[in-house]
Formats: sequence, structure tokens, C-alpha cells
Amino acid sequence: MSKFLATSFRYLVISLLLLICFHPLIQGANKKIKNNNWEISYQPSTRTIDYSYKGQNILKGTFVKAKVNTTEIRSCDFKTTEIQKEKINDGVGKGKKYTITYSDGPLSNIKIEQNYYFYPDKEYFLTEVWLCSANEKITSNYIAPVYTSEKNSFLPQDSTNRVLRVPYDNDAFVSYLSAPLKEEGISFEVTAIFNGISRNGLVIGSVEHDTWKTGIRYQGENDRYITHLECFGGVTHELTRDISDRSDRPSKEHGSVRGTRLKSPQIFVGYFNDWRKGMEKFGEMNATITPPRQWNSGTPFGWNSWAAMATKVNYEGAVDIADFIKQELQPNSFENDNTVYIGLDSFWDNFNEEQLIAFARHCKENGQKAGIYWCPFSDWFGNADVFVEGTDQQWKYKDIYLYANGKPRKIESLAVDPTHPGTKLRMKHYIEKFKKWGYTYIKLDFINNGSLEADSFYNPNVTTGTQAYNEGMKYLSELCGNDMFMALSIAPVFPAQYGNSRRISCDTWGAMSEQGWGTTNYMLNSLSFGWWLDRVYTFNDADHILLHKPEEAENYKEGANRARITSAVITGIYMLGDNFSTKGSIPGSEEARRKAASLVTNKEINKIARLGKSFYPVEGYTAQSPEKAESIYMMETDNYTYIVIFNFDITSVKEGCLDMRRIGYSPNKHIQGKELWTSTPVISDHKGLQYSVPPQDVRVYRIKK
Repeated sequence: MSKFLATSFRYLVISLLLLICFHPLIQGANKKIKNNNWEISYQPSTRTIDYSYKGQNILKGTFVKAKVNTTEIRSCDFKTTEIQKEKINDGVGKGKKYTITYSDGPLSNIKIEQNYYFYPDKEYFLTEVWLCSANEKITSNYIAPVYTSEKNSFLPQDSTNRVLRVPYDNDAFVSYLSAPLKEEGISFEVTAIFNGISRNGLVIGSVEHDTWKTGIRYQGENDRYITHLECFGGVTHELTRDISDRSDRPSKEHGSVRGTRLKSPQIFVGYFNDWRKGMEKFGEMNATITPPRQWNSGTPFGWNSWAAMATKVNYEGAVDIADFIKQELQPNSFENDNTVYIGLDSFWDNFNEEQLIAFARHCKENGQKAGIYWCPFSDWFGNADVFVEGTDQQWKYKDIYLYANGKPRKIESLAVDPTHPGTKLRMKHYIEKFKKWGYTYIKLDFINNGSLEADSFYNPNVTTGTQAYNEGMKYLSELCGNDMFMALSIAPVFPAQYGNSRRISCDTWGAMSEQGWGTTNYMLNSLSFGWWLDRVYTFNDADHILLHKPEEAENYKEGANRARITSAVITGIYMLGDNFSTKGSIPGSEEARRKAASLVTNKEINKIARLGKSFYPVEGYTAQSPEKAESIYMMETDNYTYIVIFNFDITSVKEGCLDMRRIGYSPNKHIQGKELWTSTPVISDHKGLQYSVPPQDVRVYRIKK
């Protein structure tokens, strides 16, 4: 072959490859994308998209819905469709990207581009939408990459079908819901629609949290059908704290983005044999796209002042508690890496500066680390005309407030603008002071204030609450540095990269009742359906553990205390909250000390805490009601399977036999192990694990693999 012919042949091959990669793909009457087990097919008659997995229809009749300026548009109203593909190698890995372009629509200058990302051997794909303007800037505060009002059914027809509601934050004692598939609702950032018995399920949600608050609206019917599913960027709601009917809490719709190319959040769509693994995959994808804040030490063990001391925390008492923990608990396994954190919560300013410095130094001498508390986006006292700390009287609080319709924004406290230089100077003032005093752990509370929508932000390039939150939290994280543990308290679920931990629920004390807020059952509701967040935070935080409350003695018996300790241990961080002091202005009691010395020194239980892993529900559809908790949880290590069974009943023993097939064991497999609170051997037969749990108590089984 001549050199000329060889060169010509190479050019021909290259041209054919480019044609394959970028030429519109048209297959028969339909336009189809086939990748892995997924098929994305365009239906010309309706101009909608059907999603199928392994030949099973999952969602049909989907389209893009968006708002451009004040006009609502839908991809199914566009007459021309083109599909292109290309190979990609991005932060997720090698894969293929397909782009569907919709043109010739109701707005002549607007095109819609929808990207689909597929990666080898994955049960999921990613999708996003771009609104493209040919010649002028446009605005939008709503883009839905997935929208369908078709009647879809992809689960067995039985009463165990569920839809999961994930709350936007953990404020106001909000709960997760695992509700029957027959009602209308909304979830935030992600949902799962699953069958309890087979565990098959669809997981859909946002894996980007830089601009939008993402909502998933759903409508179920007859425990089987989804008649409406809408995954969109631009949600505001009473549960995002943006909408309120209270006169002192003005409402605001989601902010708008502006430009010639506007991007939706990137959406994760997956169908899984086990919805629980799907939720974990969703969490892992979020962590891949935006890596979590790093922490190279172990699970924090410690104490926090709020549960029992609250507003009356005092120097003498806190020092006495630190010493009690040092002398009685740390030598008996209540520690991790020979470290315990001693945290001052709100009202730490009861201490003077000399006492704050002395307290941190005393903790260090005890082999402990001192913690402190702060609300970076709050003004609790309505100090409108007071100069902001750290600003050299340049800014007053009214200058840094967020406003909605000209009125200061408020959830519980007045909200300040995370992008304002006065807010940032205030952050710098306090964080530098905390570090100088010797504090290495900070509990950050009510930071959902920083994600509120507003009339405007100081930074003119910021137009949404999520953008503002990211700017403020990024600055705060940099101030804290890697040597300070950032524990998020009341906070949005996402963005997640600014906290080493996040409280999985609102405040929890120690009562075990299924009724009311702040109970062990209430906290476990969040673990039941939010355990997967340990993929995006290093630790989930079950809040402080209270073991003694004289005015509610019936709620703090030994069994309920074991249950509360266990609930924290299987969640993540392990923080006590009783007043163990015998000194100071508000001494506690010897009974609190006795209970702690007896119960938080169980070496086998504390080994679980050191793992720093959240347990997950064995079922997910058996809670007493949609907002309550599951009662059986599990977690696996290389050597063991752990099974935890709670009994919330006040009078009855909970007895039964756990079918070992539900935790991945063959039915005839002989199992060996023991219960870790009582040190009794595991009782098993060919049917499964035999259990008996006293009223308001717990059992923790460790089974050898």
C-alpha cells in the first residue's frame, strides 16, 4: 500500500469513528439509547421518553419541564429531536454520554439539551438538563429533568410498597416517612419507591448541591401505581423553611439563575434489587462528585452540656464532669484512641474568657479535647442596631440580615447573609478566638438559616439560598481547617462537604416511647431511613445521650437506657449528656454517675461505636406508622454480622424468630454468636435467630461469619 493510500485509509477510519460518536442516532421509528441494562427510548407520537431496566418498564411518558423567564416549557412540545453520543472519562469514571437536543419549540430562541451519563455495570445513570438561549440571557427558578404524569407500575401489587420522604433538614422535630404507595407527597433531594418484601426499588435524587434545592413530588395510587413523579431543581416549601404562614417569618420562592445556558441539578436514577443498597449507592455517588470533609481520627466519644445543664452550664461543674469522665469512664473503655471530647453547648458564655481558656487547658491535661458551640448564621437577640462582632463597627446586624419582601428572614433566629463581608468577619472573629482558647471541636447549630432564599445577597453573583450557603460554609470550613472537628447540628441534609458529622435528627434525650418528640424511637426513625448519610458525612450523629431524669424516672429505667445508648452506638457519634457534676452552681446526682459507670463501660458495645458505621434497617416497611422507626437493624464487618432488635412496647416482651434469609444467610446455616448486653449465647435453629427482648429494652447480637 502506498503512503498516500495508507494516509487516506487512516483519514477514512477517523471520519467513520467521528461519525459514529457524534452523528445523530436514529433507530427505526423510535430513537433509542441502549446502555448496560437500561434503555432510554423516545416515543415520536408523544415526544416523551420511556425508561426501561432489564426489559421492564420503569417510567414511561417522561419529559423535561422548566420555566424560562415567566413561561413554562416542556420538551414534549418541541418538534425536532436529535441524539448524539460520545465517550467520556470524568470524575465518576469511563462511560458514555448521550445528549438529546430538543429544538423548534414554543419559544423560538430556546433549545433544551438533556444529557444522560452511563457507566459500565451500574444499576443507575445520571441525567441533567441545559436550557439554551440563542441570543439573550434568560432566567429560571424551576427545571425538572424527570417529569411524568403517566400511570407507572414497576413493583409487585401488594401492601408493602412504600415511598420514602427525606426531609430537607432536621429542624422542628421533622421525621422521615416510609409511607404506603397511595398518597401525594414531596421528598427532598432523594426518594426511594420500593417493595418491602422483594426489596426492589427505584432511587431518584440529586447528586449536585451547588445551586438548587431539589424536590421530588410524587402521587401514589392503590399501593401499586405512581401516577405523578417530578424531580426538579427549585423547590421551596414549609419544610425548606422558605414558606410560612406566620407574619414574623416572611416567605420567599426559590431564587432564579440567569444566563444563556442554565443547568439543572444532576439527577441520579437507579433501579436496584435492594433499595437499601440503592440508597447507599446514591450516597456514594454524592461523595464521588463532592468529596466529604476529611477526618483521619476515630469516632468521637464524649459529653455535651445541653441535655441536662442547658442554660446553667458553669465552669466548676463542667470541670468536675471532665474529671469524672477521666477517672471513671475513660479507663473503662469509654474512649477512642485514648481521647474523649468534652463539649460546652449554648450558654458557654456563662464562662468568662479566663475560665474558657482554663477549661480547654484542663481538658487537654485530662487527655480530652474541648468542644464549643456556635450559630454562624443567626442573630438570636434581634440586635438590628448593634454592631457586628469583628467588623470594627463597620456593619450593624440589620446590614447583614437576609430579607424576604423587605422583611428580615427568620426560622427561629434571624438569618444573616452568608455572603456578606460582615458575616464573614464575624466568623473569623469567633473561630480565631475559639482556636486561640484551645477548642478543637465545634458544634454548629441552626445553619439551615444560611440556605434560605432571599430578595438578594451581598454577592451579586449569588441568586439562590444554596449558592449562598455554599459560599458561607466554604469560608467557615477553611477557617476551621483540618485540625477542628465540625459537627453540624440543625442543618440541611445537603450540601454535605462542610461537616465531619451531622445530627441525623433533632434533639433526643432518653425516653423510649413511640409517642412524642425527642425520644429514642424518634431518633431511630432518622436512622431507619437516613443511615446512608454516613456515605457523605464521616459520621451520623445521634445527639446526646441522657440516662437520668428524676422527673421522668419511668422513662429512664435500665432497659430504656440500654436502648438509648445502643441507638447512638449504631448511628455514629457517642456523646453523653447527663449532669455528672457534684460541684458548681447546678450539681447533678450520684445516680447519673452510677448509671453511666454501669452502662457506658460495656467493652463489646463500645467496640461497635469505634467502628463509626451506621446500621441499616433489615426491612424498611414494618414501622408502626410511616413516621415511626423500624425495630430491627443490621451491619456487617469482615468477621461478624450484628443484629440489633428494639422493643418499644411498655409491657410486652418482644419474642420471635428472625428469618436469616432476610440478612443474607442460607436457612440451614448454623449460626454462632452472643448477645452483647447480657453475654448470653445466640439461640438458633433451622428457622433462624430466636430472640426475646424485654419491654422497652434492646438486644444486640453478634454473629460469627
